[in-house]
Amino acid sequence: MTGGKKSGGKQSRSAVRAWGRAWSGGEIAVGPLLWMWLLICLPLAWFFGHLINDVPVYSARVVAAGLDWSGERGTVTVNRSQRVVEGGGRGGSSTVTHCFGDFAPAAGGAPLKDIRVHVEGGCEAGRTVAARLIRAEPDNWLTGTDQDQAYAGDGWGKALFIVLFMGAFLLIVGGLPIFCAVLFPVMILKGLYDRARARIRGRTADG
Repeated sequence: MTGGKKSGGKQSRSAVRAWGRAWSGGEIAVGPLLWMWLLICLPLAWFFGHLINDVPVYSARVVAAGLDWSGERGTVTVNRSQRVVEGGGRGGSSTVTHCFGDFAPAAGGAPLKDIRVHVEGGCEAGRTVAARLIRAEPDNWLTGTDQDQAYAGDGWGKALFIVLFMGAFLLIVGGLPIFCAVLFPVMILKGLYDRARARIRGRTADG
């Protein structure tokens, strides 16, 4: 066990020294860095970047729409309510009431019929209120984002929770591969530049 700890400590110190040499004029191993960038950094950065865009960024748009800060302006006319089962099985599901209505864009154009409406004050049919529209995002990994939804002062509380906690979690977990995806190309270019400069110096010395 002691030998394993010593070996691990030596490897860690070697890695730190390698990074130090990379930025202190030492030779950078361009090949391994390139493969790590292509096979590890880029796939993980794409994955976490996709999650960050789909979870906290999308939720932030929902919060802004619910608070009338952003989103497509218009009015929505409530026409019905419907009881919908949400959640998983084994007692984890619940039945909630969703409002549905027709959204008329302020900029003109065809209204969107019978879309999900997040409105304060209940689902009284015939109500017309100002609202903000969030367009469907079929490529989003979240459920429920494949449909247009209108926000009229409600429906942003859960989204705010997601922004604060899931956003912080994904930034912490995904920050390293994203940083790696940006840093490694700089290191690779630096290594290529150092090699080219060394060759030029060698030719000059030989001449």
